[in-house]
Amino acid sequence: MNEQFKQLPAIDTSGIKRAGYIGPEGTWTHQATLDLFGDQVELVPFSDGLFEAYENGFVDVACAPATTSLVGTTPYLDQILSLRSPKIIAEYPKVLSYSLIASKDASFSTITKVMGHPVALQEVAAWLDENMPNVERESRMGTTSFVAEQKAPSIAAFGPALGAKLYNLQILRTGIEEGLHNVTRWWVLGRKTPPPTGFDRTTLHLRVSEQNLSYVLNMFSKEHLVVLNIYERPTCKRLDTHQYVIDVAGHVSTHPALATLAAIDGFRILGSYPRRY
Repeated sequence: MNEQFKQLPAIDTSGIKRAGYIGPEGTWTHQATLDLFGDQVELVPFSDGLFEAYENGFVDVACAPATTSLVGTTPYLDQILSLRSPKIIAEYPKVLSYSLIASKDASFSTITKVMGHPVALQEVAAWLDENMPNVERESRMGTTSFVAEQKAPSIAAFGPALGAKLYNLQILRTGIEEGLHNVTRWWVLGRKTPPPTGFDRTTLHLRVSEQNLSYVLNMFSKEHLVVLNIYERPTCKRLDTHQYVIDVAGHVSTHPALATLAAIDGFRILGSYPRRY
C-alpha cells in the first residue's frame, strides 16, 4: 500500500549507533523505525524524553510522527519546534492499517473498553462509531503493552500487527481505516544534511506577526519558491503572532533563495531531505 511513495534513499548510517523512537515497543513509530533502519543500528524506545535524548546526544537520530492525513499535526510537532537546532534528514510517509489487539482469551463480544494513542483514536473514530459504538474509549500511551500486562478479555488496543506479535496477543480485527486517507508522515531527526537528489523538500520554521505575514509570503513568490504545504501552530505567547511550518520544493544547497530566507529574523531551516511524494 506504500507504492505511491517514492523509494526512500538509504539513510547514511555511518556515525549512527542509536536511533530513538516514540515507544514503547510495538507502536507505529517502532514499526516505522524498523522499516527505516532494520537491524543496522540499536533501536531505543522512549515513552518520554526522546527529544531531550536527541539534543544531548544520547541517541544519534530520533524518529517521531509529525503530521497525518486524517488529524493534521501531531503533538510531537510542537516539541520538535521547541528544540534548539533540530535537523530533519528524512521523511517517511506510511499508509496505516490498524489492528484491534486483545488477549488470547478475548473475543470481539467481550470487549467493553478500547484504548489507543490519542491520534490513533481520532483516526479510528469513524470505524468505532459504526462497529463498536457503545464501548468505552481511553487515550493512553503504550496501549498494546498495557493490554498484555492486564490480561483482561474486556480491553483491547489499536495499533500495528507488530504489537500482537511482540506481546503474544491476538488480532480481533485488522485493516481498520487502511487507505490513502490514513497516512502518517514521520520525520527522522539527525545531525548531517543529506546531499540533494533532484527531488527534495526543505522544511522551514517561521515566527511572524500577523502584520508582517503578507510581506513574508510575497517573498516566496518573488524568490520563485514552490510551497508544498503550510501548518500553523500557536506561539502560546501572543494572539497576533504565529509560527508556521512551511515545506518548499528544493534543497538548501541548490536553491540560493532558501539560504536567503534563513538569514531573516524569525526564519530557520529545519532540514533539506529527499521527498517521498
